[in-house]
Amino acid sequence: MRIKKLFDSTIRVKKHTKFYVALFLIALFFIAGFVHNNNIAYIAMFFIFSILFVSMIMGRVYIKKAEVFIPDIKIFANKEANITFSSPYLVDIAPKKIKFSKRGYQEGEFFIKSDYPIGIATFYKKVKKRFLVYPELKGVSLKEYFGKGEDFEKLKEYEGESMKYIHWPSVAKGDIKAKKFSSGENKKSVFYYDSINGDKEMKISQLALWAYEAFRDNIEFQIVLPSVIIDSKEGFDEVFKKLALY
Repeated sequence: MRIKKLFDSTIRVKKHTKFYVALFLIALFFIAGFVHNNNIAYIAMFFIFSILFVSMIMGRVYIKKAEVFIPDIKIFANKEANITFSSPYLVDIAPKKIKFSKRGYQEGEFFIKSDYPIGIATFYKKVKKRFLVYPELKGVSLKEYFGKGEDFEKLKEYEGESMKYIHWPSVAKGDIKAKKFSSGENKKSVFYYDSINGDKEMKISQLALWAYEAFRDNIEFQIVLPSVIIDSKEGFDEVFKKLALY
């Protein structure tokens, strides 16, 4: 039963040149021992065979027990992220970069690899890890969308303001909004899901971009979704977790 587990499908083996050289030497010493009835040749053959056999078994046992720790990292949809890992074992991991096309919880597959003990073969074991993928940062920046020169605070009902304050995307939807700006230090911007054109993913990506830029520029904000309000005071990770899972 243990032997069967040792040779399960989760472990792959790539044999190196050293492995085939060892096989060649085993065959060569066998022929020499058989033709010349030479016991030394047989001893050399069994010695090399023993090393080869034990090394292959040890390599499988080692990779079977090997574990790696892959920490949680910030991953955005459609953007490559570098993977770092730690392990008490002499192993490497591939791939080093991952990329997901969708937000939310996604499963990543990796291969632990090791040349232990003497490098005659590389042993691979598949491992899986679930990541929380943040929405893609996509859309128009805060300054481009809401205007330059003043700090955008929120959208409000149009009350006859100058045309430069009209929020034209809302006009296209038949619901005229005006842009409200604030220059105070304690300003709080409000981003409305319903004020953005496009499908659900486009809206979430746009909100994610604004949230990212607001965190970067130390702007307090709220995101108003149809069923929930997200506040920047909750912190970067919590805000983006809620956007990722919405």
